[in-house]
Amino acid sequence: MKKDFEFICDLMIDFVKQAHIQNTFIVIDKQCITGWETWFQVEFATFLSKHIDVGSWEREQPYQVDGRKKMDKNNAIVDFKVRKKRTKIDRMITLEFKQNSSRGSCITNMIYDLQKIEAIKSSSSQDMRSYWAIGVHPRHDTCHASADKEHIKNDILKKSKKFSFGLIEECIVTRYIPNTNLAYTIF
Repeated sequence: MKKDFEFICDLMIDFVKQAHIQNTFIVIDKQCITGWETWFQVEFATFLSKHIDVGSWEREQPYQVDGRKKMDKNNAIVDFKVRKKRTKIDRMITLEFKQNSSRGSCITNMIYDLQKIEAIKSSSSQDMRSYWAIGVHPRHDTCHASADKEHIKNDILKKSKKFSFGLIEECIVTRYIPNTNLAYTIF
């Protein structure tokens, strides 16, 4: 689990350090553009296709939901499945992406997405190694970076307990996207 987390963190570091991604985020922020999650996923797919450590990836894969888990739908669609090179071909890391102009709403929606994945039937999720949520949200320039990131982590842990959803504290990270007013959080 920790190795998967580190792999996803490394992918995101490489992804957001690209100048064209940072430039687009600057425009998104300055122009208050919303609804850009699909753009983000297309860019991420392009990035995965070229990344030296990615063995394979798939986008928008459906899974059957366990009917006992009180879900509104019979299927759950995950944003991405990624496999690191030199790992089992039939075991993928599942990713859910969120973006929101409110950090709190972004975190809440990330938790909802992980609950959706938790509701997937175990018989249909045998190809999942682990699953993670990645959210892009504003950062606070008025706070010191480490204090801001610690506040985000505490907020995540508090919300996850409220939703009766356990998280591994060592596998929660927030990083600022260079040259932008945005950050991303992974858990």
